[in-house]
Amino acid sequence: MADPKPRPARPWQAWTLAGVELFVAYQAFTGGVGLIDNTWQLPTQWLIRTPFDTWAGPGWLLMGLVGIPHLLAALPVVALPRNPRLGVLAGMLAGVSLLVWISIQWAVLQVFFFLQPVIFVIGVIELSLSLWWRSRLPDV
Repeated sequence: MADPKPRPARPWQAWTLAGVELFVAYQAFTGGVGLIDNTWQLPTQWLIRTPFDTWAGPGWLLMGLVGIPHLLAALPVVALPRNPRLGVLAGMLAGVSLLVWISIQWAVLQVFFFLQPVIFVIGVIELSLSLWWRSRLPDV
């Protein structure tokens, strides 16, 4: 029997967004592990304004609050092609969450680290790709 609704084609913005989300998830997991096992040997003095004595707590938070949500945000593009609005929403939330994450990090640590502006720009890219994808969706 023929499928009554053809699968909607996902535009390049959707695939690029999923790629960025998966990249961020990968970096969050590897970065979280690096913080937990102290691979980077970041100064513990940076943690003075936090409830943490070691980088293990921030490492777990990075994986839980950035890695997992970004991994989940890529799923609608990859696994749920019939619901593009879910992919757009997930992308918007992923982008905003990255902007919030890095803004809180700047405010709490009060230390500049070269990756912070890079992460902020990636959040803007996620948000922009989501909005661009949304603009390509037909009005229903």
